[in-house]
Amino acid sequence: MASKLTARKVETAKPGKYSDGGNLYLIVSETGARKWVLRFTWRGRAKEMGLGSATSVLLADARERQRAAQDCPRAQSD
Repeated sequence: MASKLTARKVETAKPGKYSDGGNLYLIVSETGARKWVLRFTWRGRAKEMGLGSATSVLLADARERQRAAQDCPRAQSD
């Protein structure tokens, strides 16, 4: 199992997709843009829900948004 992200890792991550667990991902583009994404299944298809830019949404806030979104029926697996 991969370890949870740290604030330092969020700031210094190279381009790629990094899991924080619970289907929360940090995605870093080739240009260095960073965003939080929640991956889930809806009606049998994989979906991604954006939770905000990592420059404006702190790691703790992204985790809170993840928990709130997973409480929503649309973000739960079917």
